[in-house]
Amino acid sequence: MRGHKKQSVGIKELKDRASEIIATVQRTGRAVTITKNNREVAQITALPTDPIERLVAAGLVIPAKDPRPIGELLEHLHQGRWDGDASEALRAIFEDREQD
Repeated sequence: MRGHKKQSVGIKELKDRASEIIATVQRTGRAVTITKNNREVAQITALPTDPIERLVAAGLVIPAKDPRPIGELLEHLHQGRWDGDASEALRAIFEDREQD
């Protein structure tokens, strides 16, 4: 792999050293760019270990902009202050889907 800041490898080098390159990505967490004819064509990145971060990285979940602490939500639930009305949450979900 050439350079220290931006790591990139050609397809042939990837083929010859795939296990070593993937081990380096896992160990360091740094992405490696794959090139073909000196043009960037792909990237190998380490997957997050946290399940929620994996969903975010896969584009399946969008994190809340200003999430409420889970402890606060659980406290409301246990104290009976949550009325069980999900209409506001459903409305927000449908609005979000319409924007995509």
